[in-house]
Amino acid sequence: MTERRLRVVVTALVGAIAALAFLVSFRAISQFAVRTGAFPTHLGWAAPLLVDSFTLAASIEVLRSAVAGQRAVYPWCLVAGSTLASAALNVAHAPDQPAAQAVAGIPPVALLLALELLMRGARLYLGVHPLDSQPEPDTARERLRAWLQVNPSTPLTARQAAELLGVSRSRAGVLLQQERAGLNGQRGEQP
Repeated sequence: MTERRLRVVVTALVGAIAALAFLVSFRAISQFAVRTGAFPTHLGWAAPLLVDSFTLAASIEVLRSAVAGQRAVYPWCLVAGSTLASAALNVAHAPDQPAAQAVAGIPPVALLLALELLMRGARLYLGVHPLDSQPEPDTARERLRAWLQVNPSTPLTARQAAELLGVSRSRAGVLLQQERAGLNGQRGEQP
């Protein structure tokens, strides 16, 4: 089996697991929201979307951040928070027996793991290379240069560079301008 076919099989399998986990969680949260009176019957479908969709949306934002070479602290917090909320609601919907509650917590965790596996595959397919895979440069300029070499076609703003490098936005802007000028053969003197 070729790598491409294997990737398609894995993606289809993981996608099916994610869909099944979402469906099971959707039903449990919807029924729980209606049964407790938190949502009227005709809006029961909205409760699980308000919880489990954040796991999906935040996972995609984690991928977007990786492509842009940005930290993804807030999206990861959303992924964790929505997964915990979903698990709590699924467990609350289950009968009052430890085994049933343990099994009820599986779908949100399965959804999280499946989405992260899909996002990992997407990062590999898109060729996103974090700076962590390179030897750690000593200065912000070197870290920026390394990032630009690893991700040459990814646009980078001064704000994004500041977050990536851990320096002020103005310093990141100067470094970014100098590195771009250097890439174009127009580098002036470095400070």
